[in-house]
Amino acid sequence: MTLDEKIKMLNDYAIAWYSSSQADYIHEATFRGQGFGKFADRCKEEAEEELEEARKCTERVVALGGKPVFGCIEQPTFCEILDLLKDWDNGFKEQKGVEELEKIAASLTDDSITRKLVESFVECESEHRAWVAKHLGIIEKIGYENYLIEQLGD
Repeated sequence: MTLDEKIKMLNDYAIAWYSSSQADYIHEATFRGQGFGKFADRCKEEAEEELEEARKCTERVVALGGKPVFGCIEQPTFCEILDLLKDWDNGFKEQKGVEELEKIAASLTDDSITRKLVESFVECESEHRAWVAKHLGIIEKIGYENYLIEQLGD
């Protein structure tokens, strides 16, 4: 991967994660307002993780001598927890984010700093994918209404 390709890739991920972070903060407020504090806390955690990932991408762009770019990717927002979980699950399947990040990491043989950064993103995205799968499984077992009851409160 050339230097220009690395900078573009990092800028693209930064934009995606800044955008996703904003959507997750919106979901936090939405679900907290509905009384689903536990799920809102998870949305906040996800927003903070994505904001940190975006910040690290931007810092790496600068360290590589590149210019950070500003942008936004339109993100869907949801008022139902199940709809958000399904959207996250579909995103993992359609975009193959973890697999794509693994390929990128493997291609960064000449840049151990960027490779380790991308590998940390693989770990975070893998954990998020596992969390979503677990919660969809819980819903399947106990039903959506019972799941919502579990998400009530702080």
